[in-house]
Amino acid sequence: MPSRSPRFIVILLLALCVLPSLGEAAAVIWGQAHGYTGKALRDGLDFWAGGFLALHGRAAILFDSAAYNGFLRGLYGAKLPFHMWSYPPNYLLLASGFGWLSPWPAVLAFDALSLGLLVLVLRLARLGWPLIAAVAVSPTSLENLLEGQNAALLTALIGGAVLLLPVRPRLAGVLAGLASIKPQLGITLPLFLLRRSPAAFATASLAAIALAGASLAAFGPATWRAFLTVTSPAMTGVLLTGKPPEFAGGLISVFAACRALGTHAALIIQAAATIAAIGAAAATRNPVTVLILAAIASPYLHDYDLLGVALAVALIAQSGMKHGFAPGEPILLFLAWFGPGALPWSPQFAHLTPLILLLLLASAARYGRLNPCDSSPAKPGSPASSAGRSPIPAPPASTAPGLPATE
Repeated sequence: MPSRSPRFIVILLLALCVLPSLGEAAAVIWGQAHGYTGKALRDGLDFWAGGFLALHGRAAILFDSAAYNGFLRGLYGAKLPFHMWSYPPNYLLLASGFGWLSPWPAVLAFDALSLGLLVLVLRLARLGWPLIAAVAVSPTSLENLLEGQNAALLTALIGGAVLLLPVRPRLAGVLAGLASIKPQLGITLPLFLLRRSPAAFATASLAAIALAGASLAAFGPATWRAFLTVTSPAMTGVLLTGKPPEFAGGLISVFAACRALGTHAALIIQAAATIAAIGAAAATRNPVTVLILAAIASPYLHDYDLLGVALAVALIAQSGMKHGFAPGEPILLFLAWFGPGALPWSPQFAHLTPLILLLLLASAARYGRLNPCDSSPAKPGSPASSAGRSPIPAPPASTAPGLPATE
């Protein structure tokens, strides 16, 4: 019997890796079909609700836990799991663009546009279609879709920033600046950009400031005050206390893996990992390394946040298929690729994630280096106000009445 080609084996492995996500998708579809729409929307419900409330001038409700959960449970019943708004006001600019839709169309449209942007950015970086397709259907990408999360968008922004930096530094800077909507994933970017290209760093700074300014103008200073005094401390509390478990239970960061050693010890280890990752990112020219370091540096990390790592794994695997793999490297790449899809079924795998990320750094060193960047121009053609006292309007395609303002 003739031996199978490496390409056939890779395609077979990629197909097998999506099986856990297909099982999870079946559960989501079952929930939607049996009246559990709120649960089936998962984190996508927060994206829609944030956009809907901001669009109708009621963003202040996002920062009042009782009022926010009351609003959601008024739509989907008292058994809806606990929800928290966890994003800065600049994210509301994005979410409000979909707030005029009913929840499922809003979430699916956001998913489709985010994935389309990721494909566009990877094509601008001159990556091949097979690699792009593999990343798009990776277990991490599917997990992101099923969770209703924003990893495809953040990977387009952060991945695009590091991959386009040599040839389109200003565009790379804009992408990095827009990634400030989820700042914990971009901790390693500022010094990396500053060392590699001052022009990219400058445009990233301007883009981030402009985005924050636009959100300030759109929603007022109250939303930023509430984010700094309510949301940010609440998310720190989730990290330190492990409650509510719906949020803290899914963390896969260095901090989460070391939590059994005690909160203080875990904080020290995470701080050391973060500082080391920032320093290593500043010293490297390797985009794959930066993508992995971005995950290591973040204390607040979930399985879907590893889509940038999935992109790094795909790039390493592509290089390995051309030039050969180091001993044990294919097994490591398989675990890194398969892990995020398996995490919902086997949460214990989360404790291995930081170790896998550290081992991936050794593989990333074999990938090659970016060409030196400069700050020359890119080539032509490169691509809440107060809650007030008015009732909350019923959302599109909903039979729920408007809810009274919370006193």
